[in-house]
Amino acid sequence: MRSTATRAKRLGALALLAAGGAAYAAFALRFGGLPCPFHALTGLRCPGCGVTTLFLSLLRGDPAAAFWANPFLFLSAPFLLVLLWRFLWKDTTPGRRWQIAARVYLAALLLWGIFRNIVGV
Repeated sequence: MRSTATRAKRLGALALLAAGGAAYAAFALRFGGLPCPFHALTGLRCPGCGVTTLFLSLLRGDPAAAFWANPFLFLSAPFLLVLLWRFLWKDTTPGRRWQIAARVYLAALLLWGIFRNIVGV
């Protein structure tokens, strides 16, 4: 189990991340977000392209548009939330199962990036 000080530091970092996310959401709502540097350089969509549109669609209450912005990340968000919860509140270090799950997830994310450019999703 983690010490209270460690947990407080992690919660502080999470709060800072949430505040940064809220600031970026406000910026994106006003100016349309930032362009993807990978897409700008290559013309290809990275595995994360569409994340801003996904979150803004969710903020507007449009889950269908959020899904089509980035289907892989939309569907895998519950897994990422569980992984974050386990990291912040449960384990001091992720167990072997979670390390394998994280590696499989990263491999699937890379395959998604390739697939979306071949199929045009």
